[in-house]
Amino acid sequence: MATALVAVVGAGGLAVVSAAGAASAAPYHESQIPMHIGYTDSTDAQVAHEWEGDTNAPLGTWQDGASQLHTSRVYATFDLTGFAARQIIGGKLYLREQSAAECPKRAVEVWRTAAVTQTPTWAGAPAGIEKLDEAGDSTYCPADLAFDVSAAALDDAREDDGRITVELRVSAQHESDLSYGRQLYWYKRLQLSVTYNSLPAVDGDHLYNGGFPCREQAPYPTLPAQRATLQAVGNDADEWDSVRLDVGVWPVGDPAARVELSQEHGQSGRVTTVQVPDTALVDGTTYAWQGRTSDGLDTSAWSRTCYFTVDRTAPPAAQVTSANYPTSDTGSTPVGEPGVFTLSGGGDPDVVGFAYAWESILVSGCAYGDLGQLVCPDPLTVPGTVQTDVPGGSATLTLSPPRDFLNTLVVRSLDRAGNRSADTRYEIRVPDTDPTVTVVGDQPDWGDEVTVRITPHVGVAPVTEYEYLLTGGTKQTVPAGPDGSATVTFTADEPAGYQLTVRSRSTNGWVSSEASWSLHFNHQPPGVSSTVYPGIGQASGGIGVPGTFVFSPPSNWDEVSEYRYKFTGDSAYQTVAAGPDGTASVTWTPPSRGFKTVSVYAVRPDGKQSYVAKSYPFRVA
Repeated sequence: MATALVAVVGAGGLAVVSAAGAASAAPYHESQIPMHIGYTDSTDAQVAHEWEGDTNAPLGTWQDGASQLHTSRVYATFDLTGFAARQIIGGKLYLREQSAAECPKRAVEVWRTAAVTQTPTWAGAPAGIEKLDEAGDSTYCPADLAFDVSAAALDDAREDDGRITVELRVSAQHESDLSYGRQLYWYKRLQLSVTYNSLPAVDGDHLYNGGFPCREQAPYPTLPAQRATLQAVGNDADEWDSVRLDVGVWPVGDPAARVELSQEHGQSGRVTTVQVPDTALVDGTTYAWQGRTSDGLDTSAWSRTCYFTVDRTAPPAAQVTSANYPTSDTGSTPVGEPGVFTLSGGGDPDVVGFAYAWESILVSGCAYGDLGQLVCPDPLTVPGTVQTDVPGGSATLTLSPPRDFLNTLVVRSLDRAGNRSADTRYEIRVPDTDPTVTVVGDQPDWGDEVTVRITPHVGVAPVTEYEYLLTGGTKQTVPAGPDGSATVTFTADEPAGYQLTVRSRSTNGWVSSEASWSLHFNHQPPGVSSTVYPGIGQASGGIGVPGTFVFSPPSNWDEVSEYRYKFTGDSAYQTVAAGPDGTASVTWTPPSRGFKTVSVYAVRPDGKQSYVAKSYPFRVA
């Protein structure tokens, strides 16, 4: 997190943590068009008039072409079910007048009525529940009008049946007065804009402490003090909202010591992290915590309760002994026999396991999950660890040292929290047990098929297989024959050469130290000579003067079938066959004077081209 945390020590040894700034929720607005909309007519009291097409709607008292008087009210119903998980802050009802009988006379009221499922008639008009807003006299008409719709009215309607019906009418005092009548514009009709904030919520399935999922029942995760990392996923449906995580933490058995910690600017759908200062946690104490999230306008309920126990104390150093592998200052180990090491916690019940490795221990740390949560392994399931038979007891390892001569076994005691002791270093002197690698037949050249034989070191137990790694490949195994040897065959087509590393595995579990064998190539180019154009020392020949160029095999080749060559100005290589003596000749006539070059590759009968080309420069007079 980029936000700095400020800690103040509070009751129970915990710290009250706060962060600068605040969660950034802004009210959002969503426009609703009516589910249905229409108007009534007092003269035609049994008929509901749908407001459709490009006809304006009458409001108040108006006169038809036959001079008959009518009084109309407008009804619109809006769907609020989409706001079920939102906090409604308020609303606005918008309309546009097309005309007014007399300006500035206006007495328009908006009422909430009982919700209807279709446009009512004058005689069947729904009962009014409350007046929401009104618009009085104005020098501007016709005009765009906006009426307040209270959050309480919207909430009440949403909780009732998910719909709100509004009625537009001229006030009772003026409803029968022709001068207050008006026409509403058909194109805009009525629109309801609801101001809301989506309610944030804590995802109860994604609560984490110290890299482990929330646990409500013992045994609880035991954490080192420095890893009291509390994380929760806060969800907010509003795309641009950030969320704040509040965490309430208290020692189990002392709820009065509860303190709250906060972290701002979290991202919806990912964990927000609160780090409890390690200095504020008491060794051996179990803590409970809950999380809630806020977007700055609304705050969720508290989550379920999670628990963890703090362990601040590192276990004592391990004791290492071996019956067959004495320390380097007392003797050497036997040839080809695995070492048996006993690791002891010295009876201290805080020791539940050991971490071990040759030379140095790489601490296997925590990683991050797909929601950004810390994910930590159980300290006794990490490779290179072993559990004691009982707390404070011992464990036995059977190991083969990785190399000959000096090797050091490094061991650390582990407790349940993953705290580690200081290193115990056990140094041994190991005899050479490398297998031997030899080439079968003549020394191979580039492109040849190579077979190497691997034989076991004298004195090791019968070998069952060899594990080897060849340049360009992956680790493989090859079984040993009855005499304990094995062969590996490959084509030497890697110009840079090869390295083979190999270990033997014996029937008694012994894994030998590693032998290494390498193969390198002396890449030679073909030869080029010319009597007319002997090189760049001095200009010779001339424009139109032909010269013969003789190509000869690389010095370490026995056979050449052809040569590929290209002179300055050629777009592609050409081919010339080699004679019985392995040479070839070509004649070339310079089209211009100056520096020129011929580039030549030799080609074997099997099609293998020399890795290195010969570049032969010369000067044309």
